[in-house]
Amino acid sequence: MVVSYDGFVYNSTLKALLQDRTGTVYRILRKAIKLHEENKDNKYWIGFEWYEVPPAAPQTLNQLVREEILKISYKSNKCTAYKLADELAVRKALEDFEKMAETEEEEKIPEDLFEIILGYEDVKDIFWRSLKSDRPVHILLYGPVASAKSLFLLCLSRLPRSEFVLGSSLTKAGLIDLMFTREPKYLIIDEIDKVDDQENLTALLSLMQTGIISVTKYRRRFSKQFTTWVFASANRIDKIPPELMSRFLPIKFKEYSNEEFIKVSVHVLTKIEGVNPLVAKYIANKVLFTLGSRDVRDCVKIARLVKKSESIQEMKNDADRVIEIITRHK
Repeated sequence: MVVSYDGFVYNSTLKALLQDRTGTVYRILRKAIKLHEENKDNKYWIGFEWYEVPPAAPQTLNQLVREEILKISYKSNKCTAYKLADELAVRKALEDFEKMAETEEEEKIPEDLFEIILGYEDVKDIFWRSLKSDRPVHILLYGPVASAKSLFLLCLSRLPRSEFVLGSSLTKAGLIDLMFTREPKYLIIDEIDKVDDQENLTALLSLMQTGIISVTKYRRRFSKQFTTWVFASANRIDKIPPELMSRFLPIKFKEYSNEEFIKVSVHVLTKIEGVNPLVAKYIANKVLFTLGSRDVRDCVKIARLVKKSESIQEMKNDADRVIEIITRHK
């Protein structure tokens, strides 16, 4: 059974809800709905008065009457009573408004998106500009393994409606299936230089250029329009096709200096892994000078293998044991 409602009242209600930044209209109409429900079997109910739907002032209710969301159901020298002009229309508008609010909240970009990354304020600025742009600006991070590329991708994977994929793991038509089934707003590709399947490359080129992906199935051609930002990383760019490179804003990263590596590793271990700062610094120094690595991920791996203890020295000794085993089997 299809339940009909007044389209004008629905549109007027939704418009009032969207334009009201204080939430007053929403609270009034929610209370009004509740009063209608409580009095649906009361044939003597003449409607509600202004004080029954706080925080309503008579002027606000009169404005809703002028917009034909409410109607005056009774008026005398002592009181004015109101009812919803069309209860079903107002209910529907409230439901749709709440769904919009939920979607907006779900898609809100975290304000602390890049909190775990030390420095690189200029790169963060470029990303924020891209994220706030009305149209996609695709960004490629490239450079040696031991740089901040992975940290940026880790942060970006927190974005709402984002999908993270490894270029080396994309099977034939994998990108097409992902886009049609998940419809991500942000597509994050690690190791994009390892995407070598022509069908995936063709789809990616089209997505980044026009937002359209086409696929042929059962002798029929399907096309879909997407608004998707592509953020990617690569260790090398010489294997990336020139036509794909041209669609990116490339940002080159350099290998960490010793000082930068220690600082970044300590920051990551304390903020993300919850490691004691003294132990974090000890592990970072050991990874750098004993293992000869400038990869922050090596610090994370070792920190996770170290046994938790209240004694700082015991954890340092355990870190030595882990590193000694790794060194022996290199």
